[in-house]
Amino acid sequence: MSSDHFKSGLNKVKLGLHDEAIEEFEKAAWEDPKNFEVQFNLGTAYLTIGEFEQAIVNLTRALKINPKNSDALGNRAVAHMAIGEDEKSEIDKVEAIKCGAFPDGINAVLEIVKEKRNNSDPFKNIQNWLINDKIFSETSSGFSCWTQCPALLIR
Repeated sequence: MSSDHFKSGLNKVKLGLHDEAIEEFEKAAWEDPKNFEVQFNLGTAYLTIGEFEQAIVNLTRALKINPKNSDALGNRAVAHMAIGEDEKSEIDKVEAIKCGAFPDGINAVLEIVKEKRNNSDPFKNIQNWLINDKIFSETSSGFSCWTQCPALLIR
């Protein structure tokens, strides 16, 4: 994948410009709608800004291309949990673990998301509390998870 829009989107993520990254990933998706990396990163960017329904749409598209990707399954589990779709979250979590996700990491993140969802009014901007609560840290290549969880990794 060498789309200029895709590369620009990754650079914007590194700078914390998630809305602008989404614009670039959307353009890349128009160029190559069946590209896993584009759909995965677009879904993860939407997840990061709290647009959970749209994150599910793009992560589902990514999973149609690569159904055994533990990162996409883990991220979609997080999005489902954030909007109260606990059963769908559990299905994705189990599948993500089967595909190589770290059980302790994904379970920890999902518990935090559920807790935040239940104690939040309204529940938005997942990025701030994940970073503030030291679950994830932003790095030059996107997000890295401190609990070895595949969720919210921008590739």
